[in-house]
Amino acid sequence: MSQGNKHLILVDDEPVILQILSTVFAGSAYRVSLCKNGAEAAEIIRSQGVDLLVTDKNLPDISGLELLALAREVNPLSETLIITGYGSLETAMQALELDAFDYILKPLNNVFEIKRKVQRASEKQDIRAENLRLLADLQSKNHALEEALQDAQNLQTELIQSEKLAGIGTLAAGIAHEVSSPLFGIMGLAEAIVEEDALDLCHDYAREIVEYSQSIRDIVVELSSYSRASASEYLTTVELSKVVDDTLRLVERSANTEGVALSSDVASGLYVQARTNEVQQVFVNLVKNAVEAMEGREGATVLVTAGADERTVWAAVQDNGPGIPAEKTSLVFDPFYTTKAPGKGTGLGLNIVYRILTKYRGTVSVESVVGEGTRFLVSFPKED
Repeated sequence: MSQGNKHLILVDDEPVILQILSTVFAGSAYRVSLCKNGAEAAEIIRSQGVDLLVTDKNLPDISGLELLALAREVNPLSETLIITGYGSLETAMQALELDAFDYILKPLNNVFEIKRKVQRASEKQDIRAENLRLLADLQSKNHALEEALQDAQNLQTELIQSEKLAGIGTLAAGIAHEVSSPLFGIMGLAEAIVEEDALDLCHDYAREIVEYSQSIRDIVVELSSYSRASASEYLTTVELSKVVDDTLRLVERSANTEGVALSSDVASGLYVQARTNEVQQVFVNLVKNAVEAMEGREGATVLVTAGADERTVWAAVQDNGPGIPAEKTSLVFDPFYTTKAPGKGTGLGLNIVYRILTKYRGTVSVESVVGEGTRFLVSFPKED
């Protein structure tokens, strides 16, 4: 705010002092109001506002300290200078403790000192106003950044879930085949029970129906567990051996695993702190990629191994497929990059792996030799 917009109120019950103050600020850029008592000053403060206040401490009606409090109530950025006599220095210091900017001693001999103090008070007010503006701007930008971060996190969660659901389509054919076998068995046994009179045989058939039904239940549970949104799951201690076993069973039910030998060498007792669902998605994506890369290849194998060192828990997915050219290994984690034919993939699988590992402060890397195979290595930090 420029000086011309600032309201300066001068208050003193001594006409001579009020005249001196009026002369000091005559022709200044301030909008000046002169008041001969506290009541008049209070009325102007309430009706017209105040930016700068110069007031005698000892007024006959309302004290200067009361005017200081009123000015700060009306305008929190207002600044006040207290006029006091030599014998009242102690009370002047009390005024400073109440957040007065400064004090002016009677008699008013140095008019330049008065103007200088008011100018300094005005500058302090400008700095405080600018600091408040900057703080409000910073808070606004911080709020916008927090919203943007939340949007990005929500988008990442949706992206992970979308890629997962897209992958379920690949598994669906194999799972349908897996379910159809016990389902036909259940139907045959149920028809046999209808025509069977021997109670013992009916009990045997019923037990077989229960076993077939449990097999179907296990298949459905595995698929529904994988398809569940990871955002609904809490962080927990995940055992890698169990996740890898579940992953291989899930991928084996995919129609395109024919001719590919899937195996693992993961000891029990290896744990990471994460969401089980997301850790499983990492391995499903890596194993599925390896299987799809070796389609039609004789003697194709995929091996999952794991271990730990002092700082990390690691796992590797190794295949003996065609490999990745060296100039393309740096691109495989980029979103939408794919070597598959159009319609065969989204190009997001490995990018999702990278995002999940980054989320848990882990890493993922790839080593590949054309004609010999590819090895993806993931690592999670050990929990303290």
